Amino acid sequence: MGQVLPDLLLVPMLLLRSDRGLLLSGACVVASSVGALVGYGIGHLAWATLGQTLVEIYGQADNFQRYQKLVEDWGLWIIIAKSFTPIPFKFIAIAAGVASMNLVTFTIATVIGRTLHFAIVAALVVFWGQKFLRLIDKYERWLAGVGILAVIGLGIAYAVR
Repeated sequence: MGQVLPDLLLVPMLLLRSDRGLLLSGACVVASSVGALVGYGIGHLAWATLGQTLVEIYGQADNFQRYQKLVEDWGLWIIIAKSFTPIPFKFIAIAAGVASMNLVTFTIATVIGRTLHFAIVAALVVFWGQKFLRLIDKYERWLAGVGILAVIGLGIAYAVR
């Protein structure tokens, strides 16, 4: 069960069509927010039958209680802050559902957090995207070597843990 991070789709599209930044970012906000509402529903309505299995499949069972506690303690603020972390948003959405967070508060926090996230991504790409592409062209072999070493290092770190 894989996932496609919207950023991995948004960035290349913005590099090709920076004039559509608002439209593309808006589409990501809407799709991500709808996905978060589905996650909330899974946590709130189907935790025992679907949510728990989903969290276990992604290997997040040990962390899930921590996510749920964060939702209970921080509410709206953790939902917004979570928009800026590499942990998939679906886990905090499911945790919010399990914790029975107020749905309106969850929805508002999700839209705010996702809007900020995608606006920052779009701004970075629009303002520095072409410069970044020129740097990649200039140092392509060096970056490929560093990337390969990073993947090997991460693989070793994962195997050793």
